[in-house]
This record gives sequence, structure tokens and C-alpha cells, in this order.
Amino acid sequence: MKRWMVLFTLLSLVAVASRFAGFEVRPRGNSELDVGTGIYTLPTGGTITDNKSGLVLEARYIQYRDGDFIKAQGATLKAREGEFAATSLEYLQKPDTLRMNGVRFSSKEFKALTAQQGLLLKEDVLVLKGEVRSSDPVLEASTLVVDTAKDQALVLGVFTYRDGASTLRGNRPDSNLLLTFADGKVRANTRVPAEVLNRLRPYADKL
Repeated sequence: MKRWMVLFTLLSLVAVASRFAGFEVRPRGNSELDVGTGIYTLPTGGTITDNKSGLVLEARYIQYRDGDFIKAQGATLKAREGEFAATSLEYLQKPDTLRMNGVRFSSKEFKALTAQQGLLLKEDVLVLKGEVRSSDPVLEASTLVVDTAKDQALVLGVFTYRDGASTLRGNRPDSNLLLTFADGKVRANTRVPAEVLNRLRPYADKL
């Protein structure tokens, strides 16, 4: 997420549809600047690209203010953690967070992972809440905390997890399940180590 902080520092120096220090902002149509607030608006959307890191945000509507925020609707985001799609998103520099609604996420660990809400934190932790669904692995849950750096995902609350002919279920609000990804395989454990639970569970309260 630190690369977004660099992006905001430079946005004020970037002429729209021009390149500077590896960054590019391309509107689909007109761009507007409110001189009083410093807010740029791309009413018909566009693309913000960090050519150095490969981070690409594309949306049908974008607003941003240098050093403060990016808001987008009908957005897709390609990042190190995976690819996101969201009906709406908001990036805040302070604190360094990305909030999303109507989220769809795909990565090497998850395929077609969807949720009502999502929060991506600078620690490379993704929190998903509300009708969490995934097609691979097959998962239904209310809350999921994904540690992309450690290839782990903590399921909290009521869940259903299927692996071939086997099905694991948690029927209580305090149920939990740990998914560990390695060598293209997923290992599920209903006995979550205290260290992992204590490290990841607090992130769920941030969303």
C-alpha cells in the first residue's frame, strides 16, 4: 500500500493524460479541477497507472485529491495482492486503507471471491465481510481475514467449507477456521493456533 502514498505525492505534479516519473493518469473524457478544494474529477472515468509497480486502477468515475484520497465507482484494481473489482472504492492515505463495496477478488489463493464489503490494509491484510463466497476453494462465510504475505486466511463466524467429498461447518458466531495455502494446495484446520488467531482476529473489527 505504500506505493499509493508515493502516487498521491506525485499526482499534483502530473498533468492529466501525461507521464511523470513513471505514473500516468488517463481520463476517458474531460477532467475537472475544483481550484477551491483541490479535487480532480474524471466524470467519465479513466485509468491511474503506476508503471513501476504495475498497480492499475480503472473506473467509470474517479475523484481524487493530492495527498488525501481516491474515490472510484465501477472500479477494477490490479495489485500485488490480486485483482479486485468493486462497485465503489475509497482509498485514504491517512490511515493507509482501501475500502470497497460490492467486492470481487481473485488471486493465486482464491478464485471468484466475493463479499459485500472489503478493506485492504497496508499490512497486506484483506478483510471481507457480508455474504463471503468463493468458488475455489469452495467457501461460504460471514467474515474472512486474508494475510496475503503469509498465505493464510482466517474464517470467523458461521461458515461452510468444502474440499472434495469433505465438508466442514461452523455453526456458532465464535467458530473459526484456518486456511493455509502452499504448493497449490489448501489445508483447512478448525484448531487455529492461538498465535494466528490473536494476530488476525483483531483485523476483523476494522471493517
